[in-house]
Amino acid sequence: MAGREEHTEAGEQVILWDETRAIRIAVAADAPETERFAAEELRDYMGRMAERSFVIIGAPRADEPAVLVGRAACAAAGLIPDSDLTEDGFLITAGPEPDSGCPRVCITGAHPRGTLYGVYEFLEEYLGCRFFSPEAETVPFRKEMAVEAMKIRRVPALEYRSSSVWQLRDPLFGAKRRINGRERTDDAKTGGRVAYGTSYFVHTFCRHLLRPEDYFDEHPEYYSEINGERIREKTQLCLTNPDVLRLVTDQVLADIRREPEARIFSVSQDDNYNGCTCARCRAVDEYEGSQAGSLLRFVNAVAEEVEKEFPDVIIDTLAYQYTRRPPRHTRARRNVCVRLCTIECCFLHPLAECTADDPDAPRKDYARSFREDLIDWGEKCSRLYIWDYVTNFSHYWMPHPNWHAMAENIRFFRDHHVRGLFEQGCGAPGGGEMNDLRAYLLGKAMWDPDSDEQKNRSEFLAAVYGSAAPYMDEYLETVWQAVDQCGSHLYCFNHPDKEWHTMALVERCEALFAQAKAAADSETVLRRVRFQEMAVRYLRILLTPKGSQERRELIARFAPDMKAFGITMLWERADADTCLAILNGEQEPGYWWAK
Repeated sequence: MAGREEHTEAGEQVILWDETRAIRIAVAADAPETERFAAEELRDYMGRMAERSFVIIGAPRADEPAVLVGRAACAAAGLIPDSDLTEDGFLITAGPEPDSGCPRVCITGAHPRGTLYGVYEFLEEYLGCRFFSPEAETVPFRKEMAVEAMKIRRVPALEYRSSSVWQLRDPLFGAKRRINGRERTDDAKTGGRVAYGTSYFVHTFCRHLLRPEDYFDEHPEYYSEINGERIREKTQLCLTNPDVLRLVTDQVLADIRREPEARIFSVSQDDNYNGCTCARCRAVDEYEGSQAGSLLRFVNAVAEEVEKEFPDVIIDTLAYQYTRRPPRHTRARRNVCVRLCTIECCFLHPLAECTADDPDAPRKDYARSFREDLIDWGEKCSRLYIWDYVTNFSHYWMPHPNWHAMAENIRFFRDHHVRGLFEQGCGAPGGGEMNDLRAYLLGKAMWDPDSDEQKNRSEFLAAVYGSAAPYMDEYLETVWQAVDQCGSHLYCFNHPDKEWHTMALVERCEALFAQAKAAADSETVLRRVRFQEMAVRYLRILLTPKGSQERRELIARFAPDMKAFGITMLWERADADTCLAILNGEQEPGYWWAK
């Protein structure tokens, strides 16, 4: 069962260090790289806490107190992890060694990555360290440290936890936040990742599997028929064509053979609405009540062939936009993963309560709520993942108050049979509005959906903003209330024409940032406050008439600060110079900045 199982024995302690002694850290000499790194991390953080050096050894003497790290070291002490721990679960025990009575702490997973996660859990939950961002950590000084006797067994609720938020893509910080699906790099010392095949993360139909530039001229029948014509641009595959199935299956099998270490391969629609409506596809979809019908039948057929040669490989697809509604009759095979996407949903209110869909989204069927679709997919798919959205892609630096929905939604997913979660946020170097706080809260909630998000938020703000924290907290609540009190919803493509975007809100937030800057108790905190103030400055620019002298002056002051802070993008798919040119009216905005 996912979650924490804990047993403590009152009165018994293991002393890690005091004024006269320091416990040793043991890891097997031939332990995997990740376990050796876990021991080094434990040594380094305990050394910073105690302001003294800790020694790593290969194996302790029978009468020598030690922290044992990793499977081999803990097995020598009689602690054998069970197979149900999964790759990311771990055991932590503390107390006297049964035979000798010698004080011991054991930290091990069934796999090396679980051992590393166990070390980070031990540092956070029992020694008081905090890992807030790649640049902000709390390592408390302690003259002496002891831990109560304990037996902890931990298996995460979600088998796959991933995010494109810039901070969480950092391999080391991602590991500290127990992110196991990082896109950015596969760092062996931090335990690797749950890997998608190269070019197989998403939108693979025409980008990779059956590219129109290779096939359309001779075989237009491989692609979507729309209004009686096969289309080449912004197309999908004709999913009832047997030649398409054969070619896609052959390509997938060939790529799996080239990359056997990858676990998941996505066979998924491209990012447009042009699902095939030829007579055969239409007949299937009408019977199934959704265009997900022809999609899932096709993906099942690919997965069936893959399973014969690669029984452990997962074939992934999307339930996205026009395929969000599940089919009436077809179920996903056991080796198929469906990633259900929340792109149309409101992100101000929890999905368990809110049924609103973005009125600007072009999805045509609004008769059912996302909640209904999620519940139905949970009944038709044994491996259901969610692709969730946690930023405003049209304006990364416009205030986006999704603070009261993120963790609540993750609990909702967990409670409805979701096994994996990808949180798509601002992945631009330099980040977006409150990106570091969002990364921290997401990491905490994905690892432990029952974690107290208000406590996590308060700890983050206090550590990162010091005396300015109350004003930063009030800023977050002020923006959230502005949306909620006018009865609005929050979507992931919001533009400044929403009713809650007002100069009155800008002025209230400017006053809070002025107080935060005045309260800042260090240059570091002052810089952090000024960095986040860019969001309010950006909103003022958006609400100032286009082409006006006032807007030009605001942008002239904003641009150098933007670049000095390392902000590289103001919205998705446009670099800093392009964004500034559009703000100045020198270029047309196009789709991403349409309003």
